[in-house]
Amino acid sequence: MAKISNISGFPEYLPEERIIEEQLLSSIGSIFRLHGFASMETPSVELLSTLTEKGGDEKEIYTLGRFQAESDGQGSKEAELGLHFDLTVPFARYVAQHLARLTFPFRRSCYQKSWRGERPQKGRYREFGQFDIDIVARDALPIAADGEVVTVIAKVFARLEILRAEMRLNNRKILLGMYDSLGIGGEKRAKVVRIVDKLHKIGPEGVRKELVDGEGIAGKVAENILKWATLRSSASEAQNMLTGLGVENETFHRGVEELLEVISLVPENLRAVLCVDLSLARGLDYYTGTIFEVVLPDYPAFGSVSAGGRYDDLTAQFLPGQRLPAVGGSIGVTRLMGLILEQRLYPVGAQCPSQILFTIYSEESRQRTNEWAEQFRERGIASEVYFKAAKLGKQIEYANAKGIRFCAFVNEETGTLEMKDLAAQQQTAVVDIDSWIEQNREVLRLEKN
Repeated sequence: MAKISNISGFPEYLPEERIIEEQLLSSIGSIFRLHGFASMETPSVELLSTLTEKGGDEKEIYTLGRFQAESDGQGSKEAELGLHFDLTVPFARYVAQHLARLTFPFRRSCYQKSWRGERPQKGRYREFGQFDIDIVARDALPIAADGEVVTVIAKVFARLEILRAEMRLNNRKILLGMYDSLGIGGEKRAKVVRIVDKLHKIGPEGVRKELVDGEGIAGKVAENILKWATLRSSASEAQNMLTGLGVENETFHRGVEELLEVISLVPENLRAVLCVDLSLARGLDYYTGTIFEVVLPDYPAFGSVSAGGRYDDLTAQFLPGQRLPAVGGSIGVTRLMGLILEQRLYPVGAQCPSQILFTIYSEESRQRTNEWAEQFRERGIASEVYFKAAKLGKQIEYANAKGIRFCAFVNEETGTLEMKDLAAQQQTAVVDIDSWIEQNREVLRLEKN
């Protein structure tokens, strides 16, 4: 007998939980579509050589092979494949492969699962869904694209009113310029960026120890790095804070200009969620300019639920010599779902999309009942016909258990319809379907005409 067991790090939702996820995806996707991002999808697998070329931790990559691989008789091996660990590497390969057929700037949105063989813990899973957007161009991509991506992600969290969000902004050029001014360059500078990015995880003392003991940074220089890393400001005060640092460095000034331009492009009604945070470093080396993370102030230990930024060498590993700058953002849908379900931020309700259950008195009445149900479906009302003739009490009990609001009863003799609102315990005759729908538009969760 096969063993039944949960697989650690691979979430599995009940129907009522999956409905919440679908609502979440619908809210995010609708905003992405309004900004003209085209939906796309890549295979779940990529060549291992692609995944390990840049940015992939080989220890975390799941490889893929058939249980019983066969040889072609000539000694050839099957392609070595791995499950992708994010959506950026597959996107880079996709753009490089379809370069001649895409219209640039190319704007994509993508919801897919990814897989990482890391230790499962709160908010981190081995299988997880991400919803990404990216804008990629040929040769040059104006900062306006950065502003739009930041705006779109901010809009998503403004719509999710159950979660108070804060978007932390920075620019990698600001960090690089600051460290240049301290005499830290080259590979050591990249290591410092990665260490500072761990500030919220290991604290100031942990960062100081890694800088001084691990990288040989002078104590006074380490103090300056930590002082800068603790600076934060609102969007409106960002310019005063940054110019007040007194850093005279061309890279730093270019980063400040870009950051302030991004802020100016975000609509005023969304700027309140922006926070310029010089501790934000985004440890991945491929970020070259704007960087951001979205955190939830009411759940400070939970970490970021969205992140992204500017990366000017998207396809460098596939098309050396060609410049395709890009900017993008990713929303951790599975992370959000974990928090939503744990904290019960959305009421867990219906177990199915059905809004009406059509009851069955006898199998002879099924055809007429089906016809009634189809008229409601044609009007966009999810309608389910009970699977067999049974006692009405049992059918109503089934509707209540699944969270179906209405039960419909078709008179076997006259063929007329009556509808019962199980929540209000009211039953009425349906003379005109459209009038009934209009009267119950709010409880059916329909948008106004």
